[in-house]
Amino acid sequence: IQCTLPPRCTRSPQSFASYAAFERHYAASHTLVCTSCAARSFPSQHFLDLHLSELHDPFVAARRDRGDKVYRCFVQGCDKVCADTRKRRLHLIDKHGFPREFMFGIVAHGLRRNQASLLYPARK
Repeated sequence: IQCTLPPRCTRSPQSFASYAAFERHYAASHTLVCTSCAARSFPSQHFLDLHLSELHDPFVAARRDRGDKVYRCFVQGCDKVCADTRKRRLHLIDKHGFPREFMFGIVAHGLRRNQASLLYPARK
């Protein structure tokens, strides 16, 4: 089975020996992807929604420029909205117990190809 789907496989198609292998590839590379900016992918629909809102929504940009709080919490069901990403990071650590090594820039940068963890590697 060969994948030629956009955005990643159009230029360099990938081949798979089984349908199961293709399914894993499809789920990792072609779902939860922002088509507006270089095919960034996200670990959940919630993170993709945050990305689309914070980086691509002109109404949110106007509200942010006006000084409104626009940075929503990563935890679904939490209604906290912060004025900047630093305050959101502190909220996530203090209120939800996120580790300091968490990739808080996930909303802006997405996942790297074949990334297995949302934590930065331990520093030496």
